Amino acid sequence: MSADRELGRRLRDIAVPGEDEAEERSWEIVRAAYAERAPVRPTNTIRRLALALAGGAVALAIGLSPAGARVGELVEDMGDAVGIGEKDARPALRSLPAAGELLVESEQGPWIVREDGSKRLLGEYDEASWSPRGLFVAVTDGRELIAVEPGGDVRWTIGAPATVRDPRWGGIGFDTRIAYRSGDDLWVVAGDGSGERRLARDVAPAPPVWRQPPTDFKVDPAGPLHVLTYLDGEGEARTVDADTGAAIPTTRRDLQLLSSPPSGEPTKRATSPDGRYLAAIRATGGRDELVLNRHRRGGRRVLFSARGALSGPTWSPDGHWLLVGWPKADQWLFIPTERSGKVVAIDDISQQFDPGDTGATVFPRVAGWILPER
Repeated sequence: MSADRELGRRLRDIAVPGEDEAEERSWEIVRAAYAERAPVRPTNTIRRLALALAGGAVALAIGLSPAGARVGELVEDMGDAVGIGEKDARPALRSLPAAGELLVESEQGPWIVREDGSKRLLGEYDEASWSPRGLFVAVTDGRELIAVEPGGDVRWTIGAPATVRDPRWGGIGFDTRIAYRSGDDLWVVAGDGSGERRLARDVAPAPPVWRQPPTDFKVDPAGPLHVLTYLDGEGEARTVDADTGAAIPTTRRDLQLLSSPPSGEPTKRATSPDGRYLAAIRATGGRDELVLNRHRRGGRRVLFSARGALSGPTWSPDGHWLLVGWPKADQWLFIPTERSGKVVAIDDISQQFDPGDTGATVFPRVAGWILPER
């Protein structure tokens, strides 16, 4: 059986009712996702200018076209500029709708956004990942993996043989590990920066995931504490004891997290903190829909629909909110998972994470939403 067929078989084992098409594509999305970074996009100023030009075009068409015959065509041509963005969006991020802190990657580097909306730039780093308790952040800078405190102070630094990518910090309590790619190889290091070692060679360009026990799960003292799942060079899912390198059977939950991590960029699929729900962004008829599914019990609900592409989603720590990006509108949308909630939209997001830049900016990427234990 070919690797692609085996991946398809594994994917079908993940029971997500109503999302068959998304499931069939998810492995391809995982493998190709990091080839599609956040796009460069126009700012809200350009969007507002487009609206003005659309109105001017209509007036001009009425004056110059017989009986305004081409007005409909012109309005349709300019339609992409109309209806973009939530009305009454807040001009700035003043607070988060749920407890916790965001980790956000931008052109300037990673930022920490606190619950009250205040932000701190950690430095000119590339990628970032929360530690399990939110006490530290793993960041990359070329061939270096660095652990920094939320205040920006560097705790330790290690070098790697090639560019460091996709750091993922996992573990229980203070007994943690960081997995990362260096070149085509997968490495692991203890949370204190010691004992770095190569775990696998020739892996796929996709981030690994750590197995996290359910909240009601008692850790087996005889079993492995640090279990990691990754894609090998053929796109096959592999699960190993990160401390010994020994192979471990890959579970449905491992596959689920590999294709749908809690912060769903760039896969556009995210599993809720309790593992019960899947949030997925699907394209339909020129629009993107944010859909909420209940794992293995059926039921699907559209939470939000937008013209153009949405990014994310990312779950709040309490599971009551989903954060998605709307790059074309330059907005963040905090979308409640309960029916009675109201969408909270934040405008001019790119500028808020790239202050002082007068040119085109890159839409920021949410790397995680965590409730720190500090």
